[in-house]
Amino acid sequence: MLGVCALLLFTAVTEASLEKGVAGRSVEGRPIVVWHQGDPDADFRVLVVGSVHGDERQGIRVVSNLRQRLAGKNGPRDIGLWTIKSANPDGTAAGTRKNARGVDLNRNFPYRWDGSLNGGYNSGPRPASEPETRSIMKLANRTGFNLAIWFHQPWGRTLVPCNKDRRWGYLYARLSGLGSGGSCDRGRYPGSAVSWQRHEYGTTTFVVEFGPGIQPRASINRHASAVLRLARRMS
Repeated sequence: MLGVCALLLFTAVTEASLEKGVAGRSVEGRPIVVWHQGDPDADFRVLVVGSVHGDERQGIRVVSNLRQRLAGKNGPRDIGLWTIKSANPDGTAAGTRKNARGVDLNRNFPYRWDGSLNGGYNSGPRPASEPETRSIMKLANRTGFNLAIWFHQPWGRTLVPCNKDRRWGYLYARLSGLGSGGSCDRGRYPGSAVSWQRHEYGTTTFVVEFGPGIQPRASINRHASAVLRLARRMS
């Protein structure tokens, strides 16, 4: 499946352990760039998305850190890592939560989509109405991720899922130093990316919420390390 995926998705191969491609394009035509690093034959596949809300940017630094760690290396054995700096490049360019059509992409995924949402949580005219949402869905369908971590701000905690995967969320919280706030997340947010991935594919997936503002470099390093350490433990 991985070889077919590469033919369908990736547009350039620059070195043995790195594939760069475009998962899709935004409303305004900006590319949603995805890197694939690590073991090219790995059965355990990880997705890390730095930002889906354009005004929540600190996770982009974690993605950059991960890419630098794996540059020119084979990466963790038996683990393939796909990274996206921003799933909402128009919002990132404008510094806005929503995409160029005013849709909150994290309320636009099909699972439990709610068309009554508006304001800051506008879910769009229909499920998966936005090209950015469809791009992520196609990538997930082609690749079959075992683990997916989505970075947000500004709640300042790891949103540990309340399901059977909670042990992995709690482990990430311990490894990264960003606690869970003493409770688990029931995933009731309609149309969210993690709820959709969990429901559609059974992916172990959760949200990591940085606190507000620019995070210390040491914190970014810990989170990048936590991603890799968690993946090693799970694979």
